[in-house]
Amino acid sequence: MTDTPSEPARHLPRPGIGGIASAISRWVEPEDNPSGVIYGTIAVGAVLAAESTRRETFPDTIEATLLILGLYWLAHTYATVVGDRLKTRDRLSANALWRAFLHEGSIVKGAAVPIAVLAMLWAAGVSLATGVTGALWSSAAALAFFEIVATLRSRATGAQRLTQIVVGALLGAGVLLVRVVLH
Repeated sequence: MTDTPSEPARHLPRPGIGGIASAISRWVEPEDNPSGVIYGTIAVGAVLAAESTRRETFPDTIEATLLILGLYWLAHTYATVVGDRLKTRDRLSANALWRAFLHEGSIVKGAAVPIAVLAMLWAAGVSLATGVTGALWSSAAALAFFEIVATLRSRATGAQRLTQIVVGALLGAGVLLVRVVLH
C-alpha cells in the first residue's frame, strides 16, 4: 500500500475576511435555487421592518419573524407545486411537495443572515431598535453583495456593471425605506 498525497485543504476556509466571505458565499448560494436566497433576504428584511413597529422584545420579534418566514416558505412551496401542476396537469403528491419544500429551502438561507445578526445583537445587549436596524442593514448589504457577485461573474461592461450594482443597492435601500415609511 502506497501513501497518496493528501488532497489540498481547499475545504478549509482561508484565514481573514476573504475566507469568511468565501465561506458565507458558498453557504448562501445554493446550486439549484439562488433566487430563493434573494427572496428570503428581501422577505426577512421587509418582515423585520414592518414587525419591529409592533413588537417590544427580541424574543417576540424573532418569533414573529420566524413564523412569517415559515409561512412564506410554505406559500412558495405550494405555489411552486400548484404552478407546476397547472402546466403538467399532474395530481398533487407528497413527493412533489417534499421536493419543492427542499428546493424553496434556500429562502431560509437568505433569511438566516439578518436573523443571525438580530440574535447576535440581542446577545450583545443592544436595544431592540438597534438590533432590528442592524438586521435590516445586514439584509440591505446582503442584497447589494449578491448583486456585486452576480455582476462580477457576468460579462458586463463597466457601465453595465455599475448599473447592475446600483440596482442591487437600490433594492437594499428599499428594504431600509420600508422601516422609514412605517415609523
